[in-house]
Amino acid sequence: MVLSKDSLDAIFVVFMLRLQKINPPQGVTLLVLFLVSSVSCLRLTAAQTTTNTPVVVELVPIDVDPKHPERRNFGSLTILSAFQIESKDKRFGGLSGLSIAANGKLYAVSDRGYWLSAKMEMDPNGVLSNLTDWQIAPMLTTTNTPATGALRDAEALAQAQDGSFLVAFKIAHQICRYIPPTKTFESTPVSIQIPAAMARAPGNGGIEGLAMLPDGRLLALTEEFANGDGSFKGWLIDKGQFAELAYFPAKGFHVTDCAGLNNGDVLVLERRYVPFGILSARMTLVKATSLQPGAKLTGQELLKLEQPLAVQNFEGVATQQTSKGTMIYIVSDDNYSPFQQTLLMQFLLPNTGN
Repeated sequence: MVLSKDSLDAIFVVFMLRLQKINPPQGVTLLVLFLVSSVSCLRLTAAQTTTNTPVVVELVPIDVDPKHPERRNFGSLTILSAFQIESKDKRFGGLSGLSIAANGKLYAVSDRGYWLSAKMEMDPNGVLSNLTDWQIAPMLTTTNTPATGALRDAEALAQAQDGSFLVAFKIAHQICRYIPPTKTFESTPVSIQIPAAMARAPGNGGIEGLAMLPDGRLLALTEEFANGDGSFKGWLIDKGQFAELAYFPAKGFHVTDCAGLNNGDVLVLERRYVPFGILSARMTLVKATSLQPGAKLTGQELLKLEQPLAVQNFEGVATQQTSKGTMIYIVSDDNYSPFQQTLLMQFLLPNTGN
């Protein structure tokens, strides 16, 4: 995988924070380790297999607010569970798209071209307690070969009404459709037509979020394909027709994913980082009535995570409707770096009756 400037900046963020807390000799040692790790990440090519194989993964509970571990409310959401996910398998990591399938399994895609899935274990209150039976497999291209190069950078995942999965590849600027479970991992995808304007998108700033709407339309939002007014390009895709719209993230933030709700509303996940600074994440709610051709979308903020809260490079969001409300899951992309973490958080957006 070739790391982007964003990835290296995010790694260096953590390095700088650690460097401030240690003495100079230790700082020199850590700097050397950082440089070696960065070069390794730039050159590393993970061994890909052609079959779906198990992977050993451990979930370690964490506190979202370490100073107030009893805290449950964050913005408009209630935290139900939070974990750091760890694995010694070198294929694991880089989770950039997330979905809860109709079969109840969690599915994810990595920006190194892997599918992942796991069985969700819930307690009687609907709180996620564990993820088991992890499976991992290389994503296949339209030529039925494992994804390599720019084709590996899968950044968004959504499930259509027929159970098939739609995956957006950011650098290659394409969307592919994979057949429904249980044969998803072995399936040869079919390319979906995308707007011609995507050919002008920045190489590392293409489609970052996909949301399937109840009426069958697909919402696609870009990360860095900017308009002149501070918004970023997006489209409503419907049976080969494209209606452009725009999304305004908060200042300094960029879209990293989105997910549709049963009522047609959409959750948008945003991320901000300042080089040599700190990471932040926020989530907004865009109302269904706003999703119209030519719209200038601005979401209502539901959640904001900043230090000292547990915050990493959050790039995936998925939803699951329950009788208590909407379960919302967010996952972070560790960029396959020892300086970053894979975090998974489960929130509840209660039913409001609206």
